[in-house]
Amino acid sequence: MLAEFEKQKVQNDLIRRESRLTLLISLSLLASIVVYTMVALLVRGGAPASKAVRDAWSVLNIVSILLIIGVLAVRKTIYFSPRLVRDDFSLTALLRRWRSIDIVLLSFAELIAIFGLVITLLGMPFARTFHFFVSAFLLALINTPITWKVKDKVRTFEKYAGRSVL
Repeated sequence: MLAEFEKQKVQNDLIRRESRLTLLISLSLLASIVVYTMVALLVRGGAPASKAVRDAWSVLNIVSILLIIGVLAVRKTIYFSPRLVRDDFSLTALLRRWRSIDIVLLSFAELIAIFGLVITLLGMPFARTFHFFVSAFLLALINTPITWKVKDKVRTFEKYAGRSVL
């Protein structure tokens, strides 16, 4: 019983240490999305949006929807890919590989917020672009590597791999 408790303590410490950088990146991206939202909210467009801006808004909506669907669909399969299991099958190596995946997925959320900011600066009213910021914030929040979420991913990975990572 004590060995299991010690194993969980080592696993928790390792998860916290290896996820700290990605958590800081995620929190800074969430803060930047809030800043982008404030900038877009405070920008007042003088002239109505031109046809080119409305067309760009339509294209960016489609691209954003595809990015969101892609991130949500791929994130579960990419975390548990058998390609992550190599000779150096350890929790540290796994968490470092997941860090790279997390940063890429978080960057897609940031990209959606930048789409909203750019299209607002081009003249589209904030009322028609706020969904870019909301979806980017929620996508970044979903991909934030909180300790309990990482522990759940490790448990699921161990179930699929058939062995313990510690």
